[in-house]
Amino acid sequence: MNTAFDAEAFILESVIHSVHEREPDRIDEYAGYYGQSVIYGSFMITCLFTPSLLNIWTPKLLLVISSFCFAAFPFGFLFINSYYHYFSTVVLGIGKAFFNLGCTTYLTSHSTRKSIESNVSLQWAIGCGSLIVGSMILATMTWFSGDVPEGVVGNVTEIVVKSDTRTFNDLEIRLLSLVLIVVSILAIIVVFLLPSEDVENCIESSKKNGSFKKDLRLTFSTSISPKMLQIVPLCMLCGFNASCFMSIIPTSMHFNKANSNMLYIPAIYSLAAGTGEVLMGLIIAEASKRIQGFGLKPTMIIGTIALFVYSMLIQASTPIEAPMKPTSEKALFFEQSYPLIFVIALIAGVSDCCFNGVRSVICALVMPSRRAQSFSVSRMYQAAACVIMFFFSPVIPLYVYTVGLPILPVLSTFVFCKVVDSTRRMERKMTTETIVEQENTEKV
Repeated sequence: MNTAFDAEAFILESVIHSVHEREPDRIDEYAGYYGQSVIYGSFMITCLFTPSLLNIWTPKLLLVISSFCFAAFPFGFLFINSYYHYFSTVVLGIGKAFFNLGCTTYLTSHSTRKSIESNVSLQWAIGCGSLIVGSMILATMTWFSGDVPEGVVGNVTEIVVKSDTRTFNDLEIRLLSLVLIVVSILAIIVVFLLPSEDVENCIESSKKNGSFKKDLRLTFSTSISPKMLQIVPLCMLCGFNASCFMSIIPTSMHFNKANSNMLYIPAIYSLAAGTGEVLMGLIIAEASKRIQGFGLKPTMIIGTIALFVYSMLIQASTPIEAPMKPTSEKALFFEQSYPLIFVIALIAGVSDCCFNGVRSVICALVMPSRRAQSFSVSRMYQAAACVIMFFFSPVIPLYVYTVGLPILPVLSTFVFCKVVDSTRRMERKMTTETIVEQENTEKV
């Protein structure tokens, strides 16, 4: 599921823009940005209801339903138009909400307190391996379509460079659609084969005994609870950072006319981002086994440093107008190249892995009696940040991202450290009370 979603996120606005240039009446030029805003808007609203669904459906069933929702999106690339595009983005947003809650609750039912930090990071690393698979798909698609003889292409708009910017022809778009449809079908099969039984001493059982209405009220109260509000800056940071590095940055690279002949930007960027995500996930998973609490404060600090570094590289190498429209404006200090693009995406992947890892861990720990609700509400706030970012992307210049975004992790880190300390005090208190209760029981 992530392979199809991530591969499309990197190039969606560029693909839509290319189609609009050929057929202006077919779809709006910024439908890629607006479509992603709709995805996260649908996702945000659905997050209010998904915890209540756990009383009716199991986490595995949520994953099964979400796999079908994800599969609906690539079909739109076969016949791009506004109606199906926005319909499929709404469906995808619902599926993404089901997937995220289903995945996190499935993970807690297959993790103990000792294994949760490493399991979250390991799961994130494996999931982000989809970026590497997606890079192979994008590279193969670009190589194949770029080498197709003109007679085979027929009436399709001829290849790759138009108005001095990187564009996508109809053949590339259809190839991408067909490959991602196949990948989505494989995802459905994999989800059906997942084991259902919880592990022994799991953090939280997948079997619920509550009611839909009661849990719905609980979700609303969780969304404004003091403990949850303390991690809202972190959730918003995850959303702003993800939308920026997954879509806005690669789009600005395509809209930079100096990069018009660099056809493999999507493949290189996806490969590097996936490598950064996977490597950092594996490092956190291994370090968490050896160093207590590594998946919390140290990981948050690493993510903050990584965000600062890649923001500076983007600011130095990208024209100011590139996120908004194709531009021939010069970069501030130096032009982009494949090695630089690889480094930027690698570091961005590291930051994304760190922020999402600590968010998942703290949500599993900060409200033990409301884990499903805290997971879902955290994603809701994250989605709200994505909606804001994508909705205003057509009019936001580069420096707003590269200067404004690094300010947020400073605030988030300060608040996050306070939450971690209070959570540890709560855990120590609960452990002490459990020991005392056991001792009293033994005496009796």
